[in-house]
Amino acid sequence: MALSPTPPEQARSNQGAPFNRLRNTHSVADSVVEEIEAGIARDKLPAGHRIGTKQDLCEQFGVAPATLGEAMRVLRERGLIEVRPGPGGGIFVAYQSPLIKLAHGVLQLRQRGATVNEVLEVLDALDEGIARDAAMFRTEADLADLDALMVELAAVWNDPIEGLHCNWKLHRRIGEISPNAVLKTFYLNLIDYIEGESTHSAGPDSNLGVPGFQQDSTERLRIHYELVDAIRSSDQEQVRVAALRHRTLGRTGH
Repeated sequence: MALSPTPPEQARSNQGAPFNRLRNTHSVADSVVEEIEAGIARDKLPAGHRIGTKQDLCEQFGVAPATLGEAMRVLRERGLIEVRPGPGGGIFVAYQSPLIKLAHGVLQLRQRGATVNEVLEVLDALDEGIARDAAMFRTEADLADLDALMVELAAVWNDPIEGLHCNWKLHRRIGEISPNAVLKTFYLNLIDYIEGESTHSAGPDSNLGVPGFQQDSTERLRIHYELVDAIRSSDQEQVRVAALRHRTLGRTGH
């Protein structure tokens, strides 16, 4: 496997480095993980392809065995590699089920430079399904939580940081009601991605670059009340209308 080797100067600096210090070891191990992931994807290496031995990779990346071991652990957990002992053994590309490939693709969103608005577009598309499930399966305890979160949201609505954070807390709680494990997992992970990428840029004039959209408008807050009311009603048409009004992209005049 043709993996980009660690530059010689970095390899020299790694030799004798204090790899027993957790922060440094994890930083270097993460770089090894990224290099191997990228190499497998770039070269479209098939399951069973032999990447090399542990010694090969230690020499190639200029890292200590403990650091490589940490990288191997992460790669095994992600279902990307398998380690075979004995003669002819080594590190091989693992078979990946469709679900593992899907999960891996989600993990690479940031690495591939996915924008907040690209992720928001997908979240908008999932909103109706999430709201529909919430309306069908919500309990009294769920509704009490949503009401409490709306009180909290209204109190911080005009704060560019706290308002955004509480907004996502509300949507996470709605998403958690769904019994559909796949839908719920994707929805919650997309929220995590959006919040992580957008919170640092939030400000009084933040509108996510969407014309006509104002994050902290009074109308936008009312839409959230309507969404919770629709979930309480269990009326699927009311849910559909509320989810459509809640959409971020493609909206005008609010």
